[in-house]
Amino acid sequence: MTDADRPDALSEDIIQDLACGRLLDLAELYAVGALGSQGESAVDQFLRSARASLRGQFSLRVLQTREALMLTYGSLDAEPPPDLLREILAKLPTPHPAP
Repeated sequence: MTDADRPDALSEDIIQDLACGRLLDLAELYAVGALGSQGESAVDQFLRSARASLRGQFSLRVLQTREALMLTYGSLDAEPPPDLLREILAKLPTPHPAP
């Protein structure tokens, strides 16, 4: 296993990105939960000591990303229409008895 394969390698990269001033570049990944728990913790810790304007910009990008995803994909918690199964079954071909 190489260093890049270690689970904490991503969080080390995130810490490096934060140290280099790339917080805003991580906003979209943070918004969709792609940083993992260690990465999110590193971002959260960094945000606690960041300038208010930077925290605001980051929060806005996270919010915009989440809103865009909701508009694009909607809620995954939606119930299917009550007649969906009946409509699907009605479109299936009727089986013909074997001769």
